[in-house]
Order: sequence, then C-alpha cells, then structure tokens
Amino acid sequence: MVLCSIGLISGLSYFELSRTTEDNASIRIDRAARAAVAILCFGTDRFFEPEFDDTDNPVSLRMTAIDGSPLVKNAKLEQLVDAIGRTNQGAANLFAWAPQTASFDRFVTTFKPPDGSPPAAFSIREGHPAYTSLAAGQPFIGEVPLMGRFRLAYLTPILTENGKVAGALAVDVGWVDDLSTAETRLKTRIASAAIVILMGVILMGGIFLRFELRPLRRLARTADELAAGTQPREIPFTDRQDEIGDLAHGLERVTDLQDKLQKLAYTDPVTTAGNRARYFSDLNKALKRAKDGTFRASLIHLDFNGFAKINDTFGQQVGNRVLLQAYARLAKIFGPSAQIARISADDFCILLPFDAQGAIAEDYAIQAIELLSVPFHMEEGEIRVEPSIGIALLPQDAHDAETAHRVAGLALRAAKESKSARHIFFSAPLNERVQTDMLLETLLRTALKTGQLELHYQPQICPADDRLVGLEALIRWPNEKRGHIPPAEFIPIAEKTGLILELGQYVLERACKQAAEWQQAGFEFGQVSVNVSPLQFRQPSFAATVRQMLAAHRLPAQMLCLELTENVFVDTGEQMVLDILSELQQIGVQLSLDDFGSGYSSLIYLHRLPFQELKIDRAFLAGADRDPQKEQLFQAIVGLGRSLGLRVIAEGAETPGEYALTAAHGCDGMQGFFCSPAVAAQDVRECIDAFRKSRPARSATMEKKRA
Repeated sequence: MVLCSIGLISGLSYFELSRTTEDNASIRIDRAARAAVAILCFGTDRFFEPEFDDTDNPVSLRMTAIDGSPLVKNAKLEQLVDAIGRTNQGAANLFAWAPQTASFDRFVTTFKPPDGSPPAAFSIREGHPAYTSLAAGQPFIGEVPLMGRFRLAYLTPILTENGKVAGALAVDVGWVDDLSTAETRLKTRIASAAIVILMGVILMGGIFLRFELRPLRRLARTADELAAGTQPREIPFTDRQDEIGDLAHGLERVTDLQDKLQKLAYTDPVTTAGNRARYFSDLNKALKRAKDGTFRASLIHLDFNGFAKINDTFGQQVGNRVLLQAYARLAKIFGPSAQIARISADDFCILLPFDAQGAIAEDYAIQAIELLSVPFHMEEGEIRVEPSIGIALLPQDAHDAETAHRVAGLALRAAKESKSARHIFFSAPLNERVQTDMLLETLLRTALKTGQLELHYQPQICPADDRLVGLEALIRWPNEKRGHIPPAEFIPIAEKTGLILELGQYVLERACKQAAEWQQAGFEFGQVSVNVSPLQFRQPSFAATVRQMLAAHRLPAQMLCLELTENVFVDTGEQMVLDILSELQQIGVQLSLDDFGSGYSSLIYLHRLPFQELKIDRAFLAGADRDPQKEQLFQAIVGLGRSLGLRVIAEGAETPGEYALTAAHGCDGMQGFFCSPAVAAQDVRECIDAFRKSRPARSATMEKKRA
C-alpha cells in the first residue's frame, strides 16, 4: 500500500505539473500572438486589419493596401518587430511570400548575430511544420525547428484584400525545452524523493517481515514435510493465541486428516489390502532400489477365472466376502514381508522382496494356487474359484513400474490361456507374441480399409444326386509379405480387439453382393451361408444391418443363411436370443445351427429356437464309416435333425467312405475337401462340374467296396 501510495502521489503530481506547464505555455503563446498583431496593426496606422476566431486568437492579418502590394523591409517594420520581441520576451519575424520559389522568405527578424552582422537568410519551405497551414491561409501554433532545437511559435498568415497569401507574422516565447525546465526539475526531485522513501520502506519492511515471518517459515517447512508424506514429530506454535497459532492448529488438523486420507487413498475398502495406487507406489520404490543391483524382487499377478459368475449368481456382497477370505489366505501364505494389493475386481498383485527369485516365487505361487483352490464355505453354499498366476522377476524383466505390471499381466494371460500350467513366468516369447498380435491387428485394420480380404466359397452338395444346395462364404487373407494368413490366426485377434464387428460386416456385404451377381447371371446356387460371431449377433442393430444389405443388393432373403454356433448363446439372455432370431426370421433369412454337438446345450437350442438348418460337426463324421458305434451316433444325430424338420448338412467329408455315409443316412447336404475346398467365386462352377463328372467313377468305387 505504501508503494502504491507513493507511486500514485508522484504520478498525480507529475501529471498536474505537466498539465500546468502546457497551459502556461499555451497562454503565453496566445498572448504573444495577440500582442504582436496589436503592435503591428496600430504601429502601421491600421495597414493591417486583424481577424480573430471565437476565442479571440488571431487567425490572419489582412492588408488594406492595394492588392498585390509586396511586403518589403523598412525601418518602421523593424522597429515594430523589435517591440514585439521585447514585449513577448521572445523572437519575432516577418515573412514575405515568394511565388517564384513558393516559400516564405524572412525579411525582418529580431535574431541578431553577436558581431552585429546581418542575420542569415531564412525561408519557410515545403516540409516545414507551418508551411501547409500558412500556404492555406491558416495560422499555425506549435513547435518549429531552429538550429537543431525547437521553439514554441505562433505564425499568423498575412493576406491581401482579396484573400491571397502575402506573408506571415511569426512570434515565439522561447525554446521548448526551456519552457519545461521547471517540469524536468520537479520530475527529478519527485523521482529522487520517491526512490529514497521506497528504499526506506523496503528496508524497514524487510526487517519487519523477516522478524514476523520466522514462525511462518517453520510452519512452511512442516507443511513441506506433510506434502512429502513425512509425518512431523510435532506442530510448532500451537500454544500461540494469534493468527500463527490458528495456522498451527490448522496444520495439526491436516496431519490428522492426512492419516485418514492415507488409509483411504492407499487401502482397498473390500479386503483392507493395498489398492492400485499403493501397488504402483510400492512397485516404483522397489524398482528404484533395484537400480543399484543390490535388491531383487518377484512380482506375482493373480486373478480368478470366471469370478464374475460368483457376483452374478450370489450377488456382489458374497463376492466381496470371497475376496476378503482370499486376501486372508494370501496374507497367511506370503507373510508380512510381502506387499499385497488388490488392483481391480479379482486381480491381486503381490510384490515379494526376495533374492532367490525364481525358486521362492514359484513355491509361493504353487502354495497360493493350492490354498485358493480349496472351496470357500459361505452361508449361501460352497464356492470354488480357479486362480491363475503370472510371475515377473525384477529388475531383469522390467526397469519401470508400467513395464513390470505389463509383463506380469502377459504371464497371467498366458497362464489363463494354458490348459496345463496354472502359473507361468514371463519370458521373451510371450512379449514377442504380443508384439506379433499387435502387428497382425494393425495389418488387419489396413486390410479391411483397403479391401485386401477375399471371400472363398465351399460348395454344399446333396450326396444323393450331386445337386448344389448352398455355398458357405469363408474369409481369406492374401498378404504380399506373409503369403496367405490363415483365419485361425487372425480371427481370434479380431475377436479380442473388437475388429470382428467390422470383419463380419465386410463378409456379409461381400457375400450378399456376390450372391446377387450369381442370381442375375442365372446361376442356381441355392443359398449363401455366412458365419456370425457372438459379438456381431448381440449388436442391437444386427437385424437392421441384414435387412439393409439385402435391400442394397436386391437379394431375396431366403438366399442368405446365417450360421450361428452355440457360443452365440453364452452369456446372452434367452429372451434376447429369441427376440433377435424372431426379427431375423421375419426378414426371411435362413438360420443354421453350426458345429452341432460340440457344446452342451444343443438340444435345448434345437427345441426352443427357430432354426431351419442343422450342421453336424466334423467330429461325428470323421472315421464313422470305419467305426460302427460312431456311425450309429452319426445316424442318430441326422435322424434327430430330420425329425425336427431341419435341413441337415454334414461338415468335413474328406474320404469316399465319409461321403458315402452322408448319402446312406439321408443328409440333405455335405461339404468337405472330398467335394471341393473353398475356392474363389469365379472357380465355383468349374469345381462343381468337375465333381459331378467324377460321379461314375465314385459310384464304381462304392460298388466295389460294397462287394
């Protein structure tokens, strides 16, 4: 406030002085102009008639002589000009207009050289500040240059009786910088006084503040300790009764609150284990210690397969009690030296600070799997979980927390996908597989955008008469660098990344387009079958998409068959399945249950859901021509399908005997390499014709076998 007050007072003083100086200069120059006009007018017996503006300032001097009378130097004008200079305490000059040079030439002046010699010639020419105004017959008030400096002058034009410019009267009140001498002197004094006062205030204020702020600096150090996570031994100045004491009491309450927040921020509320924040904090600290090579640890990442079903079946409260008991078992196994954290629903991470990494970590992992596999006894019943464990060794597998967590997660994923191992150590091949999957995902996205994927079609032949009853559309991926990438390699990637939706849309659109072209060409192909993934089937807009594709390509609905596996119905409500299938049935497309017999609830699906076709999995056909019991099972499945009014297609016929078996038991169709592999659209007719031509040879072979 002191600094602002001094600055304000100094500024106002300087502003007022500047304004007063300007006003005084303006008054002096106005008076000088009036005095000069009066002296010149009355001293020449009214040879000049002055003209004034509304403020009584002269705007011109009009000559009363005959038009065109020139202004010339004479003794009287010199005396009058000297009188004007003495009266105004400044310079006075008379100028005559010279048409030949378009300038105002001085012919009388008060400027006298010290040696008494005549003054030097001077003219006001174009470029001079007053020239434009005087040439237009207007007065000029302002600064004019002279000998490298400026003078405050008033120049009044002299006009003839008819208004033509004849010359000018110039008066001034001195040098401009001399007029502001007082202003400059006062400004210097104000600045000096302000600086002295400010320095004094700063010095006294600094001493006072240093003394008064010493308690605040101590409290600030205490606050820094709190911010760094260090608990101070005591809060100083809590005994004071002033504002410092209030602040100390506030920090004391913050300390208590920090203890509570520490527990809330780093503790899992369900199990009381560490939470995700605590886990990454501990992991970062461990890896920092490991940088010097004297500390080693193991990171165990554990979760339970299918834990979500416990919540769905018994409720979340029961699931939380299972997690609490699981944490108690883990704490019992790993002991107090391990840092256990629950980082998400059923994910636990355990940091083991042991030197003998591999052997000890594996022993603990085996114990954890054995103990956690023991059923949990709840009021609701006996609950079992299936744990899987991934293990990373630190620091050899990772040098930062993010990488350590990632590689332990990769090992866990491998353990969950493994059919034999329940715990797996991270290794370089696991990381390479992830990198390969990421590269394949990138290539697949590009292939979908650029249309690199192709559809091949495998014929479905009626074994009784070799009639074509349908074609199954199968995706193929020719790649310039890697050759043909098999579907078994890229379809799982598409399912994991969600690209299966875009891939399914791609196949459906291309299959409908090709079927429409065959129909227009008069090719009788029966129907085109397209496989539908579970994720694609569960999309709310799936039926609308099918309707849109059929309409876009003008393809009759009965020529499209959608093949669904039992996986479509896993984790999907029965009513939702019925609603989607009913909507597809209203559209008119054919519905086929693919890979029948490979699941556990196929008979329920057949009984309740509106399918028109049943595709028997190859596992029931392979070798059935040589195994009577397997043949009876195959015959029973065919009979079941036909009794339900379904069209029965056998998959995977690869030998003449398997082909003959499908014919003997009345299958409506069969597909497999015995008839034809999946081929490009342009090769379908040729493959079918070749198969039909081989019928006599096949019949002869069959007769020989029967004989």
